[in-house]
Order: sequence, then C-alpha cells, then structure tokens
Amino acid sequence: MDELIMVETTESPGIHFNPVTGVLKISGRAIANDINVLYKPLDAWLDEYLQQPQEITTIELRLDYVNSMFNKLLFVFLEKSKSVTAKKKKLVIKWFHLPEDEDSVEDANRISKIINVQIDKIEYE
Repeated sequence: MDELIMVETTESPGIHFNPVTGVLKISGRAIANDINVLYKPLDAWLDEYLQQPQEITTIELRLDYVNSMFNKLLFVFLEKSKSVTAKKKKLVIKWFHLPEDEDSVEDANRISKIINVQIDKIEYE
C-alpha cells in the first residue's frame, strides 16, 4: 500500500497518509466547492488501510478553516476510522488549534461526543 500525499492549495488541505507508520495528517484549509474531489481518494485509501491497520493509527488534524461540507466529510472520515478499534487496535486523534480558536475546539468536542472517541485538543502557536 502506498502513501497518499496531496499538496495543500489555497482551497484544499494537504494530505499525508502513511500506511507504514499509521500516521494520517490533514492540514490547511478546506473551502473548495467540490470537496468530493478531495474526499474520494481519502476514502478509498482509508478503506484499503482499514483492512490491515497498524497497531496504533494516529490522525493529526491541523485545519485553519473548513467549510460546512468538509466538516461533514471529516465527521464521516473519523467515524469510519474508529473501526480500527474493532480489530483491537488503538486510534489516537490529535486536533491542533490556535489558542484563540474556540470554534475549532467546539467542533472537536462535538465530533468527539457524536462518534464516541476521545479527541486530544492541542494548542499551537
């Protein structure tokens, strides 16, 4: 299985999913109108990865801004990712946010509650 790397643009986040380390990183802005163009390769990659996930899967989110469409797709992505726990594997979700970004923290808390998975909120400068 290959890494999935997508370069960040002004409208789409950067993606770096590494199947060997189990680290899945999404960073930047997600404001593109057709977010499905971005999400389809992520979803296909995740389906393949979930067949044989690492002992620990770490999802690192460092999103400056997301539109409501991407927020919904992110929810679906995280919900699907938690299936690693059914295989007795560990899932760690790290949600990086600026100290003053209360909306981001609220998003993380809301998603965490809905999917019933802990999300570690980490401030960065």
